[in-house]
Amino acid sequence: MPLTKTELKDIQSLQTKKGRKLRKKFLAEGVRLLEEAVRHSVRPEMVCFSEAALSERGRSLVDRFQKLGIRMESLHLRQMDSIADTEETQGILATFPLPDSGLAELYRPTARRVLLCENISDPGNLGTLLRSAKAFGFELVILTGRSADPFSPKVVRASAGSIFGLSIAEAGIDELLALAIRHRICLLATDIHGLADMASVRKLTKGRGLMLAVGSEADGLSPELLENADARMRIAHATAVESLNAAVAGSILMHELYNLSE
Repeated sequence: MPLTKTELKDIQSLQTKKGRKLRKKFLAEGVRLLEEAVRHSVRPEMVCFSEAALSERGRSLVDRFQKLGIRMESLHLRQMDSIADTEETQGILATFPLPDSGLAELYRPTARRVLLCENISDPGNLGTLLRSAKAFGFELVILTGRSADPFSPKVVRASAGSIFGLSIAEAGIDELLALAIRHRICLLATDIHGLADMASVRKLTKGRGLMLAVGSEADGLSPELLENADARMRIAHATAVESLNAAVAGSILMHELYNLSE
C-alpha cells in the first residue's frame, strides 16, 4: 500500500528537531549512510526508495533490506524529493528509532575514551567530531550546552554514518563531572593556554579512562569545565593562525590520544 499524504508529512517532519522528538525517529538518506547502518547492524524501521534515482549500490541495498523483512516503500521521484533533505536525492532513505540519550544508561566503565562536546552548535563541526571519535576509538560522545542535535540530517550526513557506531548521550555539566569523579576519569580540556606536551598527558592518563572536552571555536570551554579539568591541552601551531576550527582541533587531539594507547 503506497504511503498516504499524512505519512509523507510525518517523514518530512523528521527534518526538524520537534518532529524527531515527537515521533522518536530520525532520518538517514543516501547509499553511504545506509551502508554504514548495515555495517553497524543498525536496523531501520522503514526504507523508502525511488527506482528512477537508484544506482547499482542503491538497488543492492534495497534487495538486502527486503531480505531482512524491513518495511519497504516504493515512491515516485517527486515524492522522494518532497521528503529528502538533499538537493539531489540518491533515491533511498530510511527512518530509524531515536536511541536513548541518558548518560547513566549509556556509560560503561569499560569505556576508555569519551568525547565531550560543549556548545558545538555547527552541524558540520559536530558531524566531523563524531566521525573522528569513531575513527580514533572514542566509544561514547557526551553533548552538553547548546550543541547541535546529533540526529539532524546535516549532522548525520557529516558523520558519514559514524553515528551508527557510537553511543551519544546528553547531560548537564554537574552530571558529567560527577561521572568523571565516580569513575576516576581524567578530564582533558582543550585550551589555547594548555599543555602541548603529550608525554605529561600519557603519565596523567595511565591506567585511567579519559574524557576529552572540546568547546566552540568562538567561546572555548566554559569556566566550570576548565576549572575542573585534570589538565588543559593545546595544539602547537604557527602563530600566523590564531586558532583552529573546533572540529579540526578536536580531531587532531583525538588522534594524539589514540596514539598514546598504541
